[in-house]
Amino acid sequence: CPRFDLKSKKSLKTEQKYYLADLSIYYSKNVDGRINYGPVLENVLYCYLKAKGYRLSVGKIGNLECDFIVRKNVDDYFYIQVAMTIAEEATEEREYRPFTKIRDNYPKYLFTTDTLLQKRDGIIHVNMVDFIRKNEML
Repeated sequence: CPRFDLKSKKSLKTEQKYYLADLSIYYSKNVDGRINYGPVLENVLYCYLKAKGYRLSVGKIGNLECDFIVRKNVDDYFYIQVAMTIAEEATEEREYRPFTKIRDNYPKYLFTTDTLLQKRDGIIHVNMVDFIRKNEML
C-alpha cells in the first residue's frame, strides 16, 4: 500500500506498507504467542475495502500516520483509523490525533470493535464487525 504525504499532497515512493491476503502467514510468524489485534483488524479492513473497489494508501502527516486514505472516485476521499478498542484514554488520543492534523473536510472514520460508539469532532466511529457483517460501503 503506497504512502501519501498529506501536507505536500504527493505520493511517497518509499516506506510502502504491506497487507496479507491470508492472515495465517501473520499467525505462523508470531513466535511469542501474543497477538496484536490492531494490525490484524487493519489488514482485514484493507482487504474488505479493496474487494469493494476502493483505492487505498497510507497517510503520512509529519511523524503521524493515518491508517488509510480511501478513494472511490477522483473527488471521493475518506480518512480511516483502525484500532481494536479506544477504551483506554491513551489509545483514544493516539487514534484521534492524526485526524486533528488533517485540514480538509473529507469524512473521517474510526473503525473499532467497540459497541459503545462515540461522537467526537465530526469523526464517524464505526463498529468494524457490524460494518463488514452488513456488507456496508463508505
